[in-house]
This record gives sequence, structure tokens and C-alpha cells, in this order.
Amino acid sequence: MTDLISTYKQLLNLQDAKFELVAHEDSIVAIVYKIVTSDGKELILKICDKPHHYEREVYFLKYFADKLPIAKIIQLIAPKPGVHAATLMECLPGDVLTKEHLNPALNFEIGALLAKIHSTRTADFGDLIDPSSNEDDPRKYFAAKFEESFAECEGHLPSTILQSCRTFYERNKDKLLTVDGPCIIHRDYRPGNILAHNGHVSGIIDWASARAGFAEDDLCLLEVGEWGSDKGLKEAFLAGYASVRKVPIFSDVMPLLLLNRAIAVIGYTVKIGTWDNRDAAFYARNMKILEMALH
Repeated sequence: MTDLISTYKQLLNLQDAKFELVAHEDSIVAIVYKIVTSDGKELILKICDKPHHYEREVYFLKYFADKLPIAKIIQLIAPKPGVHAATLMECLPGDVLTKEHLNPALNFEIGALLAKIHSTRTADFGDLIDPSSNEDDPRKYFAAKFEESFAECEGHLPSTILQSCRTFYERNKDKLLTVDGPCIIHRDYRPGNILAHNGHVSGIIDWASARAGFAEDDLCLLEVGEWGSDKGLKEAFLAGYASVRKVPIFSDVMPLLLLNRAIAVIGYTVKIGTWDNRDAAFYARNMKILEMALH
């Protein structure tokens, strides 16, 4: 880790700065440091080992600059042999939200911001930063992700669970033909990726998974209690959303979306070998979501 810090200190000309690792719950695609420069300025450095995560982060930080409360880019380090891509950005005021800090007024504001993201319509369901992946059918990306995750889970999950996933997916996949999109989606819109300061949202972070998709995909975490288990908190979130655009009717397609999200997390943590150590809690939570979707 010392060698890693030394590398980026040199690349960013921040030899005298202090680097502090940020423990970001459920973060499995990047390493994040808070940097304090010699003159006291605070910055954030996000290092991505996968180029496509870096590319998406940069694309959407630029796209939503001055449109949403997001960090401004200070400097970019493109990927090259022996060096992972990294984004140096401003350190926004406030703290990462937890469910304990949620309240109706804040949930209303958060819901309205999600609706602003979804109000940005796109031409198709393809990945905005990769013109070669244009797709006009939301089932194509969804199906590819399901198959990738399913393969990662083979040999790990019991065959009975895998068969139930396969059967459920085949029976319900056509429900995606009626989803609300194509539009920009964040794909990890939860309290852990929202900063709050003085009772208001000061930042939306972690755009590494954002893409062109359908609005219901970002409402999954509302259904598993990420935005509070209290009915009033959920209603406030949806009321905020409705103040900007119509809330999609998502109850029918939600079990399929939850299944696909859960199996993706489970498969990825199995693939990288963190399911029973570093990401054990994350893995266990998604196993419960998978069981909920199937029953």
C-alpha cells in the first residue's frame, strides 16, 4: 500500500500531502483516499483497477457537472501498464449518509435528485460511453449480465437455487419490455453514495456503474429498506421523485430486478474471492435479497 501511495503522490505532484484510506462500505470496484495537501486543502482520489469503471466515473462527472451536486474533477490519470486509472476530485462537504440519519425532508430531496437523473433520456439502452454497444432492447444487457453472474455462481450456490433463478428469470424476463427508459441511471443509488451537510444533500458519489438503462433499476434499493423501513420515509422519497417526474409502476418487475442485482453481487464476490472475508456482510445481505426475490 505504501508503494501505491508513493506512485500517486509522484504522478499528482503531491509528495508532501497526507493520504488517508477511506473505508467505503460495499465498495468493491475502487480504492479511495482522502488527501490533505501541505496547505490544508482536502481532495479525494479514486483509483479503479478496471478501466471501464474509471471511464464511466469520468464520463458522468463531466456530464452532470453544474447540473447535480457532484464533485468537480481536478486531475485525471489514464490507465497505463503498471498504473491503475485514477480520478482526483474535490472533497465535498458533509458526511456519507446512513439509514439512521434519514428523515422525510431529506428523503424527499434525495428522491427528487434521482428523478432529475432519470429525466435525462437517451436514444437507446446501450452503454453511453461505448458506441459499439447500442441496444434498443433492455433485455439484451440484462440477459448478458444475468448469464455472466449465473456462470460465476455455478459451483458455489446449490444447484436447486441456481435452477430456481434460471426458471424465475425465463418466466419473467419479458416484463422488461414495459420498463421506463431509456434514460441515465446511477445503478447504486443508496445512502452510502450520498453525502449530506446541514440537513441537505451535498453530493452524489460513485458513478462507476452508471449507464443508459431503465428507471426501475434505481428503485430496487427502495424495496429492500435502503432508504428506511419506515413507510413515511419511503413515501417521502417517492413524493420527491414525483415532484420532478412520474414514478414508474415498478411492483411487477421488481422481483426480477432484485434477483439480477443480488446474483451479480454474489457472483462477483465469489469470482474475486471476497465473499467469505472482506465482503462477507455484503454477500450475506444479497443472499437474503436473492431469497426474497425467489419467494
